[in-house]
Amino acid sequence: MNWLEEEKKYLAAVKAVQIPNEFLANVPYIIVKNLSDVGKIDIGGGCYWIWTNEPIEHQFHQNPTPKLFDGGEIIYNGIAKDDVRGRVEHHLLGDEDAEWSGISIDLYQGGKTKSHRKKIFAKKGKVPYVKSTKILGRKTSKGKKGDIIPTLKPVRDKKDCTFLSMDEQTALASMKEAYFRNGINISDAKHIPYEFRVYYIVGLKSLYLDFIEKQWREKYGLPKLCSYSSGR
Repeated sequence: MNWLEEEKKYLAAVKAVQIPNEFLANVPYIIVKNLSDVGKIDIGGGCYWIWTNEPIEHQFHQNPTPKLFDGGEIIYNGIAKDDVRGRVEHHLLGDEDAEWSGISIDLYQGGKTKSHRKKIFAKKGKVPYVKSTKILGRKTSKGKKGDIIPTLKPVRDKKDCTFLSMDEQTALASMKEAYFRNGINISDAKHIPYEFRVYYIVGLKSLYLDFIEKQWREKYGLPKLCSYSSGR
């Protein structure tokens, strides 16, 4: 058996497989305002993308992100092999003390376990990134020496937490360490002015779900609130 030839056959077959485009033009979506909206998602496993027109000014990686469309952007995407509906509920209508990992936008102000919660700032370790600039010290592919170019910097100090609301920054001032809550609640005052959509495909097998997630991210960008380009 020539395994290299078999690999060529596999790669040729996979290359012809289609995935959703960058604007998810042929993927159904719902606008989520309450739990009954989430109930419109078919029961079962599948893949999903969360879009919002709420400005999200931090991200958990330094990779290219998806293009904006309809005045907003895809901020997260994932797969749920058993229950897309339940996963979306945790993301967008979660309890503040939930230990289930979810999208990280809001300051956690509860007092219970910090299981799975991401740090908002820290002197070292994994933290979010925010936009910044730097001056090139030498000529590179990005410009000549002395040019000011955009970059991302890790959030190491409270003063860089301007992506939080003013109320959250006030609460943050008295905290020695701070974490994001797991998921958000779109009925909170902070989020009510904005629209949240969930694009979803339910009923696919795990192998194709994995393929869609990986290929979509590689082709169109990694959403800001995703921590990993592939895998978990």
